[in-house]
Amino acid sequence: MTSTLRVALVLVALVSVTTGCAPLDVPPDPRNGFFDAFFVYPISLLIDWLQSVLWGSYGLAILAVTILVRLLILPLTVNQYKNMAKMQKIQPEMLKIREKYKKDPEKMQKEMMRLFQEYDVNPMGSYFPLLAQAPVFFALFSAVRRSPHIKTASFLWLELGVRDPYYVLPVLAAIVTFLSMWVSQRLNPMVQNNAQMTLMLIIMPLVTLFVTLSFPSALQLYWIYSSAFTVVQTWLLKDLVRAMRPAPKEEDTVKR
Repeated sequence: MTSTLRVALVLVALVSVTTGCAPLDVPPDPRNGFFDAFFVYPISLLIDWLQSVLWGSYGLAILAVTILVRLLILPLTVNQYKNMAKMQKIQPEMLKIREKYKKDPEKMQKEMMRLFQEYDVNPMGSYFPLLAQAPVFFALFSAVRRSPHIKTASFLWLELGVRDPYYVLPVLAAIVTFLSMWVSQRLNPMVQNNAQMTLMLIIMPLVTLFVTLSFPSALQLYWIYSSAFTVVQTWLLKDLVRAMRPAPKEEDTVKR
């Protein structure tokens, strides 16, 4: 999961908690509307089935469905990285165009579009995957939160329908969120030495801690699983991420 998506998920979680957009006492049901019928309810059924084949454990079922969903959207993530790599490589040309036509916004836009077409870059390519992922993540989030079976289940020391009484999971969620963002930033030159991203590296784990404190243990587990998957995914895709590094300048090559 990218840092941008992490921000989006935190905002979704905040809205969900503060507005009660999906009441806790309404189980997933296809009669509740389009979103329940095609997203939340199928995921809820999948979790129930996985629980039945994973020794009756909803904790493991949530882990399994998280991995399945993340693998399903993995091609979108790979395409996102590829588009970011292209954007990084044409960054010097983009800066030249901005400087040259800073007094002519219309001309600047035309030149930018010409540059994007020349290098087959979609300027919105980094955001389309986020938009495509949002319904899936929110559906999984809602299914875990509203499932009547999960509410009464237990896992390890946890009662999945209530908060972790020892606050272990919120702390772990904050730590894994920090790790997922830190790994992404370490491997992504586009955000290295960026003051705003450094600030987010501090703020987002704290926001995660604050938000997940009010979550039932099932959602806290989901958050930890998803963030841990992001760490592994980013590490496995590190070569693709490093492809975003701009080519060394000619004078640097001569010095070597």
